Amino acid sequence: MGFLRRLTSLEDKRELLAVALVGGSAEERRRLESAYLSNPKSRVIFSGGAENLGQLARSGKAELIEIFAPLEQRAALASLCLEAGVNVSTDMPPAAEPGQISVLQSRAGQRGLVFRVRNECLYYEPYRKAAEIIADEKIGYHTMLRMVVKRKQSPVPEQERGQWLLANESGYLALAEYLSGRVEKVFMLGGQTRSRPGSMLVGLKFQKPHRFGYLLVDFAPELKIRTFNEPVFRQVWATGTAGVVMVNRGEGQLWRAPVLWLRAKDYSRSWELLQDDWNSVYGAMVEESFAVLRQGRPLISGLGLAGSGLRYALHAGMSLTQGRELLV
Repeated sequence: MGFLRRLTSLEDKRELLAVALVGGSAEERRRLESAYLSNPKSRVIFSGGAENLGQLARSGKAELIEIFAPLEQRAALASLCLEAGVNVSTDMPPAAEPGQISVLQSRAGQRGLVFRVRNECLYYEPYRKAAEIIADEKIGYHTMLRMVVKRKQSPVPEQERGQWLLANESGYLALAEYLSGRVEKVFMLGGQTRSRPGSMLVGLKFQKPHRFGYLLVDFAPELKIRTFNEPVFRQVWATGTAGVVMVNRGEGQLWRAPVLWLRAKDYSRSWELLQDDWNSVYGAMVEESFAVLRQGRPLISGLGLAGSGLRYALHAGMSLTQGRELLV
């Protein structure tokens, strides 16, 4: 019996997912590292700087490398891992240009490797629940998507809007495709709103017939949300022919109210609420790492969706600057 127990123990250890967290600061890695350490299916073999990433990738000890790095370094570091034959995961966006994403997709595909993009929006339960409600047509045929962002900061200079949207809102714009399907066109609805000079208002036309939307980024220096850091308020409101579904959240809030609100004609009750638990996104990422690499399940957030978010952000910035409609 002792031998069998030891043999089973060795087998269990062999099946553990070996993960390395590389780059960034200890604080940047902390939440995801804690999620891996608390999950019995994984083990963290390294957490530290990116100075010796090449040596780590070539050692064959890590099955997945989680990269934390500034935007301009992500594609190069990810490419190094792929060249060494290691699965990789990076922040959103994974690259600064659409062409870089195409190269990364090609390299990952040729080697049969997984490239996960940590778009936190796509691992947040209320957004996933909203996507399920829309897909099941519990609000009827989905016709309109409203996406609002309020940030406690001064407006962004006009010439910097594209890069700012890329760095700060490309993950949120990828959520538009996740909820409502591919975006066909972006167009400027106005360089400013009546109440907020300098705000960004961009229209979205989806490939699905009779489906439109818009993104409003509202810079509100006086925004008051009790937070750990700079407050950002987000609202997603999806309208259908038979109801609506809405998700509200204030990032970093100390005290959070339920965030998902649903009203639909075919429901026996008119509303449903989900509690906000932003930290659960890191546990969901860890569970996905195991499910994808051990069980062959598809990624929630891969390079395809990340590339869409990147293109939407850049085209939205160009539309605002040039004042014209653009095909995506």
